[in-house]
Amino acid sequence: MKISISILFLLLTVSFTHAQSYEKSMEQAFELWDENKNEQAIALFQRISHAETEKWLPAYYAANVDIVQAFNKSQSENIQAYLERAKENLSLAKDRSPDNSEITTLEGLLYTGYVTADPATYGMRYSGKIITLHEKAIEQNPENPRAHMNLIEYEMGYAQFMGEDMTMQCDLMKKVLPLFDKVEDTEPFAPKYGKERALQIVKNCNESK
Repeated sequence: MKISISILFLLLTVSFTHAQSYEKSMEQAFELWDENKNEQAIALFQRISHAETEKWLPAYYAANVDIVQAFNKSQSENIQAYLERAKENLSLAKDRSPDNSEITTLEGLLYTGYVTADPATYGMRYSGKIITLHEKAIEQNPENPRAHMNLIEYEMGYAQFMGEDMTMQCDLMKKVLPLFDKVEDTEPFAPKYGKERALQIVKNCNESK
């Protein structure tokens, strides 16, 4: 009996230490990202992903860093490389967590990166795919504020490009804001970002009236 208790205690200790190591590594990766050390952050997220073979979040965030980089106009010569690497990491995240609203809407944002970089080449090719991905993300989780925000923002961009009125999209974005406050923690490091972006869009809407 004493041996069994000792083994159980050892297993619990190892599990707790492992969890601490994962959380510490993820926090370090986020710190690197905050410091704009993007390549180091991606490398660390990928290392964590390789070590934590059942977790989707490290690969998701590795992709996220690259997608954010792709929207930086000063990085125009690297956009294709960023998006292709993001695509690989998103595919890995999707394998580990199928039908995940966060992954699906981030994939929509990935293809938006292609369109933003080269509208003439990718606009017609990916526009329908982008909308479909965001709509699918909303179906997967109707309470996901990022899925709603990404769809509305893409539709706003299209309306602006076509010279159309954006009042409807602005009103829809205002309705998204409360969803950010309803998000519950499902697991450590689950996405919570986006409210600041949505608030800025609403502010721009109000100022344009």
